[in-house]
Amino acid sequence: MVDVLDTALRVAEQNGGKKVTKITLKIGLMSGIMPEYVQSFFDVISKDSIAKGAEIIIEPDPAVFICRKCGEKTTYEVLGPEYVCEDCGSAALRMLSGHGFQIVNVGII
Repeated sequence: MVDVLDTALRVAEQNGGKKVTKITLKIGLMSGIMPEYVQSFFDVISKDSIAKGAEIIIEPDPAVFICRKCGEKTTYEVLGPEYVCEDCGSAALRMLSGHGFQIVNVGII
């Protein structure tokens, strides 16, 4: 999140912004980042900056797997105890997406 703050401040500076109002993040289900804690952590690290009070908007990115056995894709929107192919039940899956973390947009005024 420190990198997110640094990026938002840099965007504001490069574009003549006086205040960062919101930041939209795309967070993968399997990224290891807990979306419910993102806003509170950002509030702490941004308290002495022009990003103080910025709203964090989270776009969830589900985990998409392809089965190595049958080739079908399976999508998970919530963390689970195990991940198996919805088509054949195999656990031999390869993750295609849902592990990333990226800044989608920075709102400034």
